[in-house]
Amino acid sequence: AANPPEAGIVLTGAGAHFTCGMDTKVAASLDGAGQKRAVAAINEFAAALHHLPCAVVCAVNGNAIGAGGIMMLACDWVLAAQGDYKIGLPEAKAGLPFPAVPQAILDHWLDPVWRRRLALSSHLLNPAEALTAGLADELCMADQLVDEAVLRVQALNAQPGFAACKRQLRAKANAEIDDILGS
Repeated sequence: AANPPEAGIVLTGAGAHFTCGMDTKVAASLDGAGQKRAVAAINEFAAALHHLPCAVVCAVNGNAIGAGGIMMLACDWVLAAQGDYKIGLPEAKAGLPFPAVPQAILDHWLDPVWRRRLALSSHLLNPAEALTAGLADELCMADQLVDEAVLRVQALNAQPGFAACKRQLRAKANAEIDDILGS
């Protein structure tokens, strides 16, 4: 976050998962101080991702649960590989309310109807449903995912006004995030 690459970033996962979020068993075992540290780390990570000035494309290669859904919303473009995996925000089912920064990202970037549906039901979506819900921007073949993501980063960066438009588009959300963090 302190020195983002000018060429942009492609975020993807390894193996069958993009990310599955926080392990609910670990979360349940945390004492009060541990919970506060975990929430602070989640807030800092989500804020850093959202504040990146360079183009950030999310290449979702598999399960994107909890934090994965937030990461998708914090990116500039989301490509989801076609496949049999799940995307969603099951924090209610896991007993983990959204930390303040992920909540702000949800509030700014996910349609209110889908925000209510996904946050309260913990329903997990397949990639095509995630596209309909606004969690993904585009579907592609799994074997072309990273190559397509690199092309999207290059296309975003090729626009002379990309950085200025991104800064303008994210100004309100970033100000809210800064207020949350006390920055």
